[in-house]
Amino acid sequence: MKIFDTTNLPTGPLWLELFVVVWIFALPVAACYQCLGLVPAVAFSLLAVSPRLLWRPGQPPEGKSFVVANVIYWNMLYPMFFGSPLFIALFSWVWPRACGVAALVYFVGIKTVVRPDLKDGAGWQYFSQYDWGMHALRHYLRLRLHMPEKLLARPASEPVVIAIHPHGIASDFRVGLDGLLYAAMPGRHVLALAASVLFTLPFVRELCLWTRCIDASKPIASRALRKGHSLLVLPGGEAEQMRTRPGVEEVYLAKRVGFVKLAMQQKAALVPCYAFGVVDLYAVSDAQYKSNAHGLRWMLSSKHHVAVPSYAGACGFLGKRVPNDLVFGEPIEPACAKPGEPTDAEVQAAHTAYIAALKTLFDEHKAGLGYGDRELLVA
Repeated sequence: MKIFDTTNLPTGPLWLELFVVVWIFALPVAACYQCLGLVPAVAFSLLAVSPRLLWRPGQPPEGKSFVVANVIYWNMLYPMFFGSPLFIALFSWVWPRACGVAALVYFVGIKTVVRPDLKDGAGWQYFSQYDWGMHALRHYLRLRLHMPEKLLARPASEPVVIAIHPHGIASDFRVGLDGLLYAAMPGRHVLALAASVLFTLPFVRELCLWTRCIDASKPIASRALRKGHSLLVLPGGEAEQMRTRPGVEEVYLAKRVGFVKLAMQQKAALVPCYAFGVVDLYAVSDAQYKSNAHGLRWMLSSKHHVAVPSYAGACGFLGKRVPNDLVFGEPIEPACAKPGEPTDAEVQAAHTAYIAALKTLFDEHKAGLGYGDRELLVA
């Protein structure tokens, strides 16, 4: 196994940090000024830049300053991203002719004209590797990729479908993972499948595109593989997300054969990957788990694909500082009598073999990573 972590990546320039700060916080600062006045807007601006003053990528990622920087940054970032429609609605109401028209053009454009999510994505390697927030996240999670030699030696022109388990409450690792894949798999274009709704939300859409996400629909995924791209998928989806429990290594895979069939139809290899530490990032009480797995939240997830799990982080949206070790298995070439046209029986056999390979991968590495007392459950 060869290990890749954020030390494999250099830090970014000051202009990139300035660009990202303006890109993320210009709209909320303007909203603060419009609603509360100059002084609160200035105070908010200082708070927005404070994480970068508290910790620099060249410094050790330890100590109170580093943790506080992450607490401030991620607890500002989440509301900014997922609350962006509210800010846009505010300005559209205040200045309907300017902002309202601009917002309308933006939304119509991203749904009809500018659709890289339906093609080859719009990855921005420079951002994904060098951005301050990406460095901070990877350091905070102590994110490491454990790659087998056979996977690294596979020609980049031969596509693979990398399936990562489990999803976790927020799959924080996914955003930071992209930058490391550039270093671990140079020349291989790895596109991550993401839910369609994410490409409708401003800022969330751009973050997804810059970290090489495309729409998760089967036609788009099939097209990407036919063009020689590789895919990264989280097969557990919302079901796994909503039923995440700390200390329980459980994957929802027994009935999820779609990614296996997709790989066989497009003659791609399957690569299992287990993400150790992911289930322990957030606390989920018994009451929260019941709400997530059986109540209204579960109904929204299962019927409308809107996952809003109830959980508690170490501080707000920031999870606990649990190391995330993503262990990749060797490529699996599913047997298929007629290449590209698997039968249902062949798909089921390949799916069974895949689950066995994932269990073996988990059992071989769990003790070395501190999870020797756990068993992998497949639901």
